[in-house]
Amino acid sequence: MDFGEDMESNVDFHINDEAKRMLKEIELVKKNVENSELYAGMCLNLKQNKTIQKHFFRLLGGHSHVQVVIYGLGSTEYSFSSQFQLAVVLLLKRDFPNWIGNIEIYDPCMSAADIIFFEKLGLEVLTNDENCKRRAQRPTMFYMPNPCWYLIGNLLGANWSSSCLNKIFVLTNSFSYTLTNAPRCSTSLETVIRLERILDFTTEVTIETSGNQKYANLFSGFAWHFFDVDPNNDIDKPGCYWLDMQRHLEEGFLENMRSNMTSEDFAQIWIDFRGARRLRCKNVPPPPGCIKLNIYGIGRKSDQPGRYSGIFQDEKGKCFDRYRGDIDVEDNVIAGLEALRIGLAGCMEGRPNAPKLIVESDNVILVHYVNGLPEPNDTAMRWLGEIFDMLKHIACVVCHIYEEANEASRDLALKGECHR
Repeated sequence: MDFGEDMESNVDFHINDEAKRMLKEIELVKKNVENSELYAGMCLNLKQNKTIQKHFFRLLGGHSHVQVVIYGLGSTEYSFSSQFQLAVVLLLKRDFPNWIGNIEIYDPCMSAADIIFFEKLGLEVLTNDENCKRRAQRPTMFYMPNPCWYLIGNLLGANWSSSCLNKIFVLTNSFSYTLTNAPRCSTSLETVIRLERILDFTTEVTIETSGNQKYANLFSGFAWHFFDVDPNNDIDKPGCYWLDMQRHLEEGFLENMRSNMTSEDFAQIWIDFRGARRLRCKNVPPPPGCIKLNIYGIGRKSDQPGRYSGIFQDEKGKCFDRYRGDIDVEDNVIAGLEALRIGLAGCMEGRPNAPKLIVESDNVILVHYVNGLPEPNDTAMRWLGEIFDMLKHIACVVCHIYEEANEASRDLALKGECHR
C-alpha cells in the first residue's frame, strides 16, 4: 500500500491499519505497566490488603465476577496516556480472572479506530452515551481515569440508594481530593453535594505512584472507593438529595455574603442562580452584617396611579425604615426600578448605612435586568444606568423571591400598611 497516496480514497484501510498498530502498541505498554512499581503495588494490595478483600467479599455475595465499566478514558488512538490507563485494567483482567468479568467501555472521544481496537481486545463497546449514569444491577467496578468533575456526580446520583451504592466500587481520582478541589459552580455542584454526603460511608484506599514522573502524572491521586451504606440511612429517604441541595444553596449564599464580593461579583452569580427555595418562599432575616431591602412596584392601572415601596430590615428581622410613593408609569418593572433607585440613593447618603445590602423583589424580570440578563428597553435602561452607577459603591445582591415573601412591601405600596 502506498501511504503517499490520498487517504480519502482508502479511509477504511487506514482506520483498520491504525487499530492493528494500536494492538501491537498496547502489548508494549502493558509490559511497561506490568513492570512498574505502581502496578506491583496495586497487585499487592488486591492480594493482601484485608480492607480491600473484605469489601470484595461483601460485594460479590453470590456472584462469581464483577462487571467492569470504563468511562472517561479518552481516545487511545490519539493519546498515549489513554493507552497506559487502559493497560492497567487489561492487566487486572488478566491477573485477576477470578473476580473480573466482562468489560464495557464508552467515551465520547473514541474514534472509529478505537472501537475496532477495543473490540479486538474483547471489550464491549457501548453505543449510547450513558453520561456516567449507569445504575448498577449487579456488582460493578467503574473505572474512570479522566472524569470531568460533574461525571462523578452523575455516577453517584444514578446509584443514590444504599442498595445500589453497596453494589459498586470506583477506581478513579480520590474523592477526598475531588471534594476539596472541585469548583463550587453549577456544573460540579451535584458532585460536591453527593461527595459531602457519601464520604462518611466511603472507604478510600490510595494507590501509591512510583517516582517515575509519567506514572505520577497519569495516576496521581488514584484510589479505590468502596461504599458501605446502612439501609436505614437518610440517603434512602425520598427527597434526600433535594434537601441536601437546598441546604448547600443556603450555606453558599451565607458564605458569599460573608465574603468581600462586589455588586458586580454578585450579579455574575445571580444572573443564573435562582437561590434556595426557603429564601424565596419566606421572609428570612438577613445574615449578620447585612441589611435587607424588600422592594415592590406596580404600574398605573385605569384610575389607580403607579406605586412603589421599600422596606429595610435588620439582621433580627425588624423593620427600621420604609418608604413609598406614586409614579406615573404603566410598567411594573419601571415602578420596581424606581423603588430600587430610591432605596440605593438612601444608602448612598447613609440612610441607612448598608455595608452589605440584600435586595429582594418578586418581579423576576426586574431581577434579570439588574443582574445583566437581556434585554431592557430604553426606558428601563434610563433607570438602570443610575442604579448601576450606585451599585459600584455598594456591596449589593439583588435576588428574586415569591410574592408571599414580599407581602409586607406590597401592602405598603398598595395600602400604606407595614406589618413589621
